[in-house]
Parts: sequence; structure tokens; C-alpha cells
Amino acid sequence: MLIRELRQKAEPSPRQRAGVAAVTYHPNYSQRNELIMSFLKQKRSVDDIWPMYNKAVLVRVDFNVRVRNGVIAKSKGDQRIRAAIPTIRKIIDGGGKAILMSHMGRPTGHKFSALRTCNEKKRRYLQIWRDEAGAGCTTFFSLCSGEDKKKILSWSSVSETANAVMETEGAGKTDLFAALSIEEKKSLLNRFQASDDRYCNFVFPHLRTYNGFDDELTLRPVAIRLSELLNESGLSPRVDVKFSEDCLDADEMVASLEPGQVLLLENVRFYSDENSRKKSERRIMAQQIASYGDYFVSDAFGTCHRINSATMVDVPSVLGHGGTGYLLQNEILAYAKLLGGTAPRPIVAIVGGTKVSDKLLLLEHILNQIDSLIIGGAIAFTFLKAAEYSIGNSFHEAGQSFGDRYCEEMNIDDLARRFLLKGRACNVEILLPMDHVCHTSCEATDALVTTKDAHVPDGYMALDIGPRTIAAYQKCISKCRTAVWNGPMGVYEIPTYSTGSFSIAKALGDATQTRGLLSIIAGGASSDAAMSCGHASRVSHVSSGGAATLDLLEGKVLPGIEVLDDKVI
Repeated sequence: MLIRELRQKAEPSPRQRAGVAAVTYHPNYSQRNELIMSFLKQKRSVDDIWPMYNKAVLVRVDFNVRVRNGVIAKSKGDQRIRAAIPTIRKIIDGGGKAILMSHMGRPTGHKFSALRTCNEKKRRYLQIWRDEAGAGCTTFFSLCSGEDKKKILSWSSVSETANAVMETEGAGKTDLFAALSIEEKKSLLNRFQASDDRYCNFVFPHLRTYNGFDDELTLRPVAIRLSELLNESGLSPRVDVKFSEDCLDADEMVASLEPGQVLLLENVRFYSDENSRKKSERRIMAQQIASYGDYFVSDAFGTCHRINSATMVDVPSVLGHGGTGYLLQNEILAYAKLLGGTAPRPIVAIVGGTKVSDKLLLLEHILNQIDSLIIGGAIAFTFLKAAEYSIGNSFHEAGQSFGDRYCEEMNIDDLARRFLLKGRACNVEILLPMDHVCHTSCEATDALVTTKDAHVPDGYMALDIGPRTIAAYQKCISKCRTAVWNGPMGVYEIPTYSTGSFSIAKALGDATQTRGLLSIIAGGASSDAAMSCGHASRVSHVSSGGAATLDLLEGKVLPGIEVLDDKVI
């Protein structure tokens, strides 16, 4: 039974019953493709907003960037911020007020529905967040036992008060600790660490995790970098970028905005309502944010696959309308061309990455649309193992089963074999690595071993594709007129093993520039690899989506696009 057939007969999964992005799978490629194209229509965009002057435009962006010690790297690190600049510029140059919202990371979050009825509790959370600057001392204290809490407080300046507090939960010990200065908190926890054998050999594991308002996940550094980018030309007037430390208590800041100004709301995931599975909770949050704006624009392709998102799906639903920014508009146009049946043939798909189980639906869906399939990265070893090649210590999923995912017990080895057979039946040329660059461990070395064939020696792991494989893959790309790449060919983050991925990026760039190859790098690590080697700018399109791209290529509807208004032509 093929994957698609199995999906048709399967009962709803626990994930679907819980309300997570229910997906409809159609019995044939034609119907699935019609479903995709039904929402990949041209959408209303920021260009269609009128009047713009003095109007507040809510813009959902993807500013989920890496921040280290409060600083964003100014090369690749701020790429997502740079990508949103054209949309923001369109709004403020037209005299509009841009109100930006984004998530960052995965903080635990607080419930807005609870905090909005208790201003004192909300004030206390915010005050602790400011005072502790992300150290998370109070969080660690709250996770201690009642006995340990009493011990810590006995050394504090509130020891007399603490002596009268019970050890039982809810007696008020954490409130006492929270009221101390940050210096005293750190001193007490350092003393506790030194006095307790459980913690004497390592730093507290929880000290960088704060429940809800997490300093390492604040968007404040993003506001600073955004201001720098908007004003780097030096042209007047200067763009004023304001920052609201609470995304659900920004009414006064919104009311004070002048035409041409920008307001960035704090991390929307500081409230658990943003991703709540309960529509009622998401709706309450969406109604509050929707009250800030006149229009809604989505420019966050990377989160379009999330159906449980107040800011992606529920805000435009509350407002009754929504359009795209320029980034999302370009994504829709690129994938509509790729998946709409008009892409020039032959078509090659280049698929890499770590787990076959993460890519099976993608592989299954695209098999009917392509002429050649190049497989690299760690997923290749599951296929090589299924084809009875020795793979040494290379990462693979052989022998594992995925009963919960496929609704009945299915072995990954059998799935790999069936897929290869189906590829041949569909007349798709499937290319697997024919040589490898190997080492005994996943680390940089000068003692590389390049195999003569597809077998990996015992005691070694393959960490990149070899020169013969690179040549074969480049030759395949040279014969095609359309190429889509998702997933690296090896551990490209380590320069020793970057040649395979960088060679693919170069081949795509060269073919695009010299003979007009339609080339799409489909987000995630493959996009990062292409940017790292300088070839991203030479291809037709580099997607900003990781999981969203994967869902789209698997034939799923993206709720964050479906909710937006179609353009009336």
C-alpha cells in the first residue's frame, strides 16, 4: 500500500483530533494540485491599500532571528529583518503607520485571558522580567522544592518573614524571593549551588529560561536593528521606530503614532494564546491586536503553515480582510509558477536533510511532477541501506517504524524500497550518492576519506557527497529547465563538508544566469547554505520558509495564505 493510499484510509490522527492543521489528501495528483492552486492565487497586496495616509497597518512579519547577548549579527543574522523593509517602506512612505508583530523562539507564555483580569499579576511578571534581564532566577527558585525554598530564604534579607511561611505550595515563598533585588537573588542561588551536591558541578540549567517574558527572546534588539536599517541611507526625515514591551497593552502607543512612524510589538508568543489550540483564546488575543489597526498585511511566509496562530489567521479573520506584503507576494508567485503546471521541463527536485520520515510526503507528492530526483544528505543512507549498501556509522533511520505517523505499523526500510520502485514505475530518474566524503566523527579534520563507490567503510560516517556524485548531480541539473532544492547534501556548517551543498548552489546559480533555469531554493538549511557560499542572489527565488515550504511541496493548504483576500482582476 502506498503512502497516499494509506492516508486515504486512515482514521484522523491524535494530532488532527487535537485541532492541529487538519490536512486533506486527495486521491490523485491532479486533484491535489487543484487544491494547492486554489489558494496560490494572486492576492490583494500592500499596493492595493487606499487610502494609506494616517492609517494604521498591522503587518505580521517573521523576525525570528538569532540574538546573542542582545545583539543581532549584521550579515546573515538580520536577513529576515531586511526582507521586510520594502513592505514597511511602502506603508510609511505613503504616510501610513506600520504596526509590526512577530514571534521569536518558543517561550512558554502566559495566558492573556488570565492576566487581563489581574493587573497586579501582570505588573509583577513584567517587573521581574525587567529586573532579571533574562537571568531567570525567580523561575529557577519556583522549580525548587518547598524545603529548598525555605533554605534559600533563610539566608536572605527577608529571613524572619520567611520563617513564618509554610513549606507547602502556594504559601508565598516565590513571591518573597521575587521581591528581592537581582543582586541578592544571584548571591543566594550561587550559595545554594555551592552548598548542594546536586548542583555543585554545573551552572543552574534553568537560569536562562524565564516563563513568559524571556529576555533572550525579546524583540527589543530587533527594534534597534530595524531602526538602523530604515535610517542607514541617512536621508531625512528619520524613521522613528517605537517598541511596545507588551503586545497586548499597546493602545496608548498606537494612539500616539504619527504618519510615517513604526511600532514593533513585543514577541507575540509571550502570550500562550498566540498558539493556543482553543480558538476562543486565540480569538480574544486577535481581537485586541486587531483593535490597533485599520488594515492587515501578512509578510511572514515562514509561519503560513500554522493554523493555530492568532496573529497569522485570527487577526485577518476578525478584521474581515487581509493582503500580502512584497515578501509573501513573491513566495506565492514563485510557487504558483513551480506547482501550477507551467514550469518548463525537464524538472529536477534536489532533496537532502536528515530524516526520511520528515520528507516522505514531499517525495511522494512531487514524484508525479518531476523528471529527475537527486537525493543527498543523511536521508540518502536510509535508501542506500534499503538497497543493501553498507553505510558504516552514517546517520540513518533504517529499522525504525512509524506507526503513530502513518496510522498503522510501517517500517521505514519498506517505505524506502517501495518509493524507489514507484519512482521507476513513474519513469523518474532517481540519483543516489555514488561516493562519499567520510570521517570517524562529525568534526573538522585533515584526514578525510573519500570512498571509491557508494559503500561507507566500517567505523566511518559519510558527511558529504563525493566528487563523482557532485559531477553526476551537476550533469543532471545541466539537462533540466526547472530545479527545486530542499535540504543540504552534507554537514555544510563545517567547512570540511560544505563542498557538496555549495556545488549544488553554484550549479543552480550558473544555470540560472547562463541559460535561464527556473531555480527555487525551498527554504531552511538549503537557503542558508546558498547564502553562505554567495550563490543565493544568482538563483530565481530563495524561499524564506522552512516548514511552510515543506508543507506546500507536500500538497497541503497553508492557512496563513488561504485566509487572505484574492485579488479581483
